[in-house]
Amino acid sequence: MQFPFDGRHAPLRPPFLSEMKPGEREIRSLAAGWPDRVSEAGEHEGEWMLKVDGRWFAWAHGRMLPAGERDSWRQYEPYSFYDYPRRLPALPGRDTAQAESLKAQVAEDERHPPRRSEQFMAALLSAPDRTTTESRLIRVEVAGFTVTVHERLREPLARVSRELQFLRSADPQVAAFLRELSEMNGYNYRYVDGTRERSLHSYGAAIDLIPRRPAERYSYWRWARAEVDEWWAIPYEQRWTPPAAFVRAFEREGFVWGGKWELFDTMHFEYRPDLFALRRIPGPLTPTD
Repeated sequence: MQFPFDGRHAPLRPPFLSEMKPGEREIRSLAAGWPDRVSEAGEHEGEWMLKVDGRWFAWAHGRMLPAGERDSWRQYEPYSFYDYPRRLPALPGRDTAQAESLKAQVAEDERHPPRRSEQFMAALLSAPDRTTTESRLIRVEVAGFTVTVHERLREPLARVSRELQFLRSADPQVAAFLRELSEMNGYNYRYVDGTRERSLHSYGAAIDLIPRRPAERYSYWRWARAEVDEWWAIPYEQRWTPPAAFVRAFEREGFVWGGKWELFDTMHFEYRPDLFALRRIPGPLTPTD
C-alpha cells in the first residue's frame, strides 16, 4: 500500500527492525489502518507523529497526544496497543504472587481510575463531544439487528452482515447463535468501567451482543470476579462465546473481539483496523513508561 508522504518527512518504507524508533511501528499501523484519516505520518520534530485534520499527534511514551502537549504524557495512561492474537490465546497461568499482583492492580484502578487522553480518538473519529458524536451516528442492519454506530462503520458492518447472512444458512452453529441473540447494541455515551476514559461505545465504534436469556456461562470478567476467585483462568468452555466463524466475520472487517482479552468481555466487538495493520508491520511494540 502507499503510505502518506508529502516530501518533507521520511517516507514510510518497510524498516529494518534494528532501525525502528520508539512509536514507529504503532504510528505506521495507525496510518495503514486509517488511511483516509491520517494525512501524513513519519518523523516530525525528531519524533514519530501523524497528522489528522491538520493536527500533529505524537507518540509520547505510548500516549497519543497533540504535538504541543506531549510533555504532559505522565498525566495519562498509554494508548491501547497490543498484538491482537489470531487464535484464542492460552489461558494465563499465574502463580500466587502474580495472582495477588493482578488483584492488587485491579483494586488500585478501582480506587484511582486510570485516564487516557481522549483527544486523538476524538480527532480520528471527528467526535470531540456528545453533540458532534451524535451528529455522526447512523442506524445500520447487521444480520437482522438494527445497530446505532458511527458513520465510519457503515461499510465494514455491511460486509459483516452479508457474511453473517450467508453463515445463517450455511453454518448451523451461527444460525443457532443468531437465534439466541436479543439485540446488538452500539452507541452508548459512557466511560469504560473503572476508568475516566470514553468507551469506544461512546464514539459509536463498538458493538455488544445481548442474549435473549441471561447467559449461564461467564461473559465479562468483572461479573465473573464476583463469583470466581481466579476469574482470569475460567476455561473457555465455561465462557459465553460466539462461534468461531461469527468472530472471524467481524475480525475480517477490522473488529477485535473482547473474548481474546485477559480482562475478557465475550459480548464485545470494537473497531480497531490499526491492530490488524499492526500484524503486517514486523517488530516489537514500543515499551511504555
